Amino acid sequence: MWEIECEPHSNCDPDQKSFKAYLSRWMAATTKVAPWTTDFVMSRLAPSAEAAAASCTGTSYPGYGTTCGLIWTTESWDGTYGIGQQMNALEVIQANLISFAKAPVTSESGGTSIGNPLAGTGQGSGIKEPGFTITTKDKAGAGILTLLLGGGGLAAAVWSVL
Repeated sequence: MWEIECEPHSNCDPDQKSFKAYLSRWMAATTKVAPWTTDFVMSRLAPSAEAAAASCTGTSYPGYGTTCGLIWTTESWDGTYGIGQQMNALEVIQANLISFAKAPVTSESGGTSIGNPLAGTGQGSGIKEPGFTITTKDKAGAGILTLLLGGGGLAAAVWSVL
């Protein structure tokens, strides 16, 4: 795996330094919801994990212990360190353990969740009524505000065009 946008030029921003972690995680998760992708996905994750492990030999920063690099194509530490590089290595190595994880539950395989619009309200069933009465004055006020805001937006659009 390599970050094509920034690795060749060594100009990855902090976000780009962690993208391999997210990609690895979701590639592995894909094998659980689409099992027919397993061979394809794992044939990419396994060598990436080996390359990531080879990049985890950096020790020149006292107090950091062994650090992992960003560039995995060199099969050695590239001199960089940080949370993104550590996340990348952890996730791609961990992704290779996906075959030991259970697939997500569905309604057909043991899931028991049902929708409840009143969840957390303490109400048993039915729709919770508002704590106040909406009067004709309220409706008229809302209509006037809607006309003013709509008219103002329309006037601003016309003014912008002209």
